[in-house]
Amino acid sequence: IGHTVVDPAGPLCLCGKRGCVERLASGPYMAADWAEEQGGRGAGERGSRGDAVTGKEVAEAAAAGDEAARAILLRGARALGVGIGNAANLVNPQRFILGGGVTKAGELWWDEVRRAAQRTALPEVVFDIVPAGLGDDAPLWGAVGLVAPHIPGGD
Repeated sequence: IGHTVVDPAGPLCLCGKRGCVERLASGPYMAADWAEEQGGRGAGERGSRGDAVTGKEVAEAAAAGDEAARAILLRGARALGVGIGNAANLVNPQRFILGGGVTKAGELWWDEVRRAAQRTALPEVVFDIVPAGLGDDAPLWGAVGLVAPHIPGGD
C-alpha cells in the first residue's frame, strides 16, 4: 500500500505521485521533512549524532516535545492508517502486522494509525493492527521460509 495516494495535494514522492503513504509515513521521508523544518537541512544532512537524520530521531524529538516532529510523526501515522483502512475495505483481512523503525515511535503513533484506519474502514470490516513479533528480523525469516524447502534437509 506504499504508493496508495492518501493526500492528492501532498508532497511529491519519488514514484511521481503526490501524497502517497510512502511519502508521508516512511521514516526516511519523515526525517527529511523534519530536517527541512530544522533550518532547511535536507535529506542526507547530518543528525544530532553525526549520522543521517532518521525517523527514529523524529520520534525521539516528538517524544521530547518538538512540535514540528510531532506533527510530522502524526501526519505519517494518519497517512498509514488511511492506507490500511482502504486496504482493509478492499481485501478484508483480519490482521495487519507492521514492522520497521517507525513502528517503534510509541503509543502516540500506534494510537493514531489505529484511529485513522478505523475511521477509514467500513464499520463492518473488523481487523487488528499489531507490531511484528519478529521485529526487524521478520523479512529475514520470511526469506528463510521461502528458501528452506528448496535446500536439501531444509524442511
